[in-house]
Amino acid sequence: MEKQVFAVDVEGIGTFQFRRRTMRENLRIDAEYSRLTEGVETPSKSLDLTAEMMSTLKVLTEDAPDGWDVDALDPLDPETYRKLIAVYSALREKEEFFRRGPGKAGQGDRQTSGGDDGVVVPADVQPGAD
Repeated sequence: MEKQVFAVDVEGIGTFQFRRRTMRENLRIDAEYSRLTEGVETPSKSLDLTAEMMSTLKVLTEDAPDGWDVDALDPLDPETYRKLIAVYSALREKEEFFRRGPGKAGQGDRQTSGGDDGVVVPADVQPGAD
């Protein structure tokens, strides 16, 4: 099966080419996550988030702008985490776009969060009796 690749432009960083996430790729991401966390059963939030972003980008990146190497990012440079989050977020946004298709609303398009299912109730409807 031929790899499906798509482009994602990340402002201020450049254009990335990512492989489409498949079950096999997802297993590779999980294996890389385990390597990065060194098998820690309950990683800290910071370790979990950083390992998730790095493992996903490492596995799915087909081509990256010159100078981008997720393994060589400087952990002491404050810009590193901003860039890592920007690239990961752009990838996930594009993946979600593919899932829902163009022109269809998704969870990210909602104005509110929580239990709101988007049903509008007219103002003249009275609440039920307890």
